[in-house]
Amino acid sequence: MVTAGRIVRGWPRLMETMLADSVRQLEPYCSEFLVHAADNEGLQKGIDSDLVRRLAQWCSIPVTYAGGGRRLSDLDEVKQLSGGKVDLTIGSALDCFGGSGVRFDECVEWNRREAAGS
Repeated sequence: MVTAGRIVRGWPRLMETMLADSVRQLEPYCSEFLVHAADNEGLQKGIDSDLVRRLAQWCSIPVTYAGGGRRLSDLDEVKQLSGGKVDLTIGSALDCFGGSGVRFDECVEWNRREAAGS
């Protein structure tokens, strides 16, 4: 997980490892990254746009970003900010998880349209 641009070990403990450094070190051994923006995780207060842009710059392998997603349009925003290099996972905002910001069926339809290239 990431908070203030640093790697977090578990939820509470901040480490002195910068994310960009970790990406460079780990990328040769990974096929994909899942990055949790700990400051935004579960709050449904919006994505960390700066982090999404940076992930697109730093990473040459697929990346999924988690944290703050609250509406369907966040999927389009992450796609635009990252040039299509970063995916977004929406959690607590989904209706199937008790949220009210995103309906699961709308999310599925968005992904179908993307897969079809429209």
